[in-house]
Amino acid sequence: MVRNQRFKFSIFMTIFLISSLLLLWTIYPFIYTIIMSLLLVGVLHPAYQWLVKFSHGRTYSSSLLLCLLVFLGIFVPLVFLISTLSVEMTDFYLYLRQSLTVEAVGRLLEQHAVWVDKVQRLLQSFDINVNFANFEEYVVALGKTMGLIMYDQTRMLAGKVAHFSLHFVMMIVIIFYLLIDGDKLKEYVLALIPLPRDQETLLLTKFNDMAIAIIIGNGIAAILQGVLGGIGLTMFEFRSPVLWGTVMAIFAFIPFIGISIVFVPIAVYLLISGQVARGIMFFVYFSLLSGIVEYLVKPKIVGDRVKMHVLLVFISIFGGIATFGILGILLGPLVAIAFLTLADIYLSTVGEAWKRNE
Repeated sequence: MVRNQRFKFSIFMTIFLISSLLLLWTIYPFIYTIIMSLLLVGVLHPAYQWLVKFSHGRTYSSSLLLCLLVFLGIFVPLVFLISTLSVEMTDFYLYLRQSLTVEAVGRLLEQHAVWVDKVQRLLQSFDINVNFANFEEYVVALGKTMGLIMYDQTRMLAGKVAHFSLHFVMMIVIIFYLLIDGDKLKEYVLALIPLPRDQETLLLTKFNDMAIAIIIGNGIAAILQGVLGGIGLTMFEFRSPVLWGTVMAIFAFIPFIGISIVFVPIAVYLLISGQVARGIMFFVYFSLLSGIVEYLVKPKIVGDRVKMHVLLVFISIFGGIATFGILGILLGPLVAIAFLTLADIYLSTVGEAWKRNE
């Protein structure tokens, strides 16, 4: 009798596992959309609860209003950004083709021969011998190659607007129903997890707090630096402010590097090209922007919810980009957060139990 029950249970678990894998396989093309929807629901849920209370229990209208705000706040700006990037990227590529020539780079090196000599001596002090004879050709080839890569990527991005729109519509639908029935789904999932209810609640609470802190903290900080960076580039009369503001926003997610990877080389170029006052003002503006956002604004938004070492954030972002693409900027840290949350539960339960038994 016992063997028969075990056999039936094994058959059931095998079928259940196969059906779970088939379901995962079915939804895999939209897995990133589902993940982003879940994250946004976590961010929007407090506002949804307030709206439901304010509207005297009108769940559908509250959810619909928030979905409309997500559409106007994310989809419309992103479509505008993609179209603007396409135009600026084309303009930037054409500018590189016309202006970045061997003769132009050669003239620039001749005008700053003193600096070239100093750089060469500095490199030689580290036993690095650099021949600047063909440097112009290398610079031109590298610049045009980078411009072409960025141009191709932007064209490909613009060509995927329809694909992006489909996923965004699906995300809005998922958010709409998860806001309404999210608590029921949560209870259903918790019932499937073989953990005590207090540990399940702790797991979801800590993961949700840390995920929201990373999304809101890093997201708002990155958008601020990208927008204000683009405004700064416009004030200093640089080409393609939307393009480079977007690049700044992407790099703003990465610790240690941030927007300095864009503004420091530009400031150095302005200084060595004789535009000392402009270079100093440029450097001061972007240093203040980076410092204020990173050390004043972001800590205020995040608070004490994220206890994640900067080095782990750094590694998880680059690992996430290598694994998931550009969405790895968010997904990489979330994987690390899931591990840290489970590790905390282990240390607070299993680890303590083992210590007591020793």
